[in-house]
Amino acid sequence: MATFLEYYEREIMSRLTMADLILKTGQEPYDLTQMLSCLQLSKEQAESLLETALVRGITRSQFLVLLQKGDSVICRMFQRELRCGLPAVYTPAQISYIYDLDLEQVEQAAEQTGLNPCQGKSLSRLFSAIDLSRTQYWF
Repeated sequence: MATFLEYYEREIMSRLTMADLILKTGQEPYDLTQMLSCLQLSKEQAESLLETALVRGITRSQFLVLLQKGDSVICRMFQRELRCGLPAVYTPAQISYIYDLDLEQVEQAAEQTGLNPCQGKSLSRLFSAIDLSRTQYWF
């Protein structure tokens, strides 16, 4: 059984890790193609959101604006987490909302793993109890 954890690590965490590495080790302007790939946005989408042409690269502040305004899966997850106040400890309802997962599935996973509430560092264990085929996500 493929789990939401596998999807999260492959599709979300890998992009966040790449963006974090670029932001911490690179210099502005950051490589446009790499940064937009991290956010799963096209150049046209980014230019529309920023209301400016992107020629050479992208700045840190532009990256954050795109993260807050973009409509990709990763951007929407970030936006919902911001709305929840970037919690250190999550309820099943918050996890359901942030990651756009069925609340009943999250509650079952929380009961199965004993993670209710769930600390941020334990999300991966909870995600491993969610059957990917019962979500809208896929590889």
